[in-house]
Amino acid sequence: MRNNQIEGNIPANMLRLQVLDLSHNQLTGSVPAGLFTHPTLEQLNLSYNRFGSVQVPVNSDLGSALIAVDLSNNQIQGLLPAFVGFMPRLSGLNLENNHFSGMIPTQYAIRAFFPGNGVSQFERLLLGGNYLYGPIPGPLMKVRDPGSVTVRLGGNCLYRCPMRFFFCEGGQQKSLMECQNFGPMIP
Repeated sequence: MRNNQIEGNIPANMLRLQVLDLSHNQLTGSVPAGLFTHPTLEQLNLSYNRFGSVQVPVNSDLGSALIAVDLSNNQIQGLLPAFVGFMPRLSGLNLENNHFSGMIPTQYAIRAFFPGNGVSQFERLLLGGNYLYGPIPGPLMKVRDPGSVTVRLGGNCLYRCPMRFFFCEGGQQKSLMECQNFGPMIP
């Protein structure tokens, strides 16, 4: 259902759905929490819409089937959704080109470096083009092999993201003035 100029919100009743691609439409509002806890949904692509936020699932036990989530190129504000770092099968996450701010959750970094038992490693962690600030989490700094995971952090407000780290390539950090104009929380 991509590229159809669909407007409004996403319907709640989508049983047995495995792939949902509503990219390149005119969808607004919040990304529904039910999509992250859907029992059969494996791929979710809502990129290139006009979503402004992400609803947090009430149930902290995420038995999510999601493997790939793409919410890039929207207008989503707020902190990066921490619950996403706890989705056991998720290996691809694209949140680029939104208005996310705050620090990168440590759980995201752990998933890119050493996920643990029964949890998939992030193969793609794309966070560039937001307003993320602060230091890069320690576990992410241990990822040395660019072939093991694709990480993009360019175009943010990160404290230090030197180009020598492969995940800082492909985009300079935003200027201090642009970061401070975005919000008073950015140092």
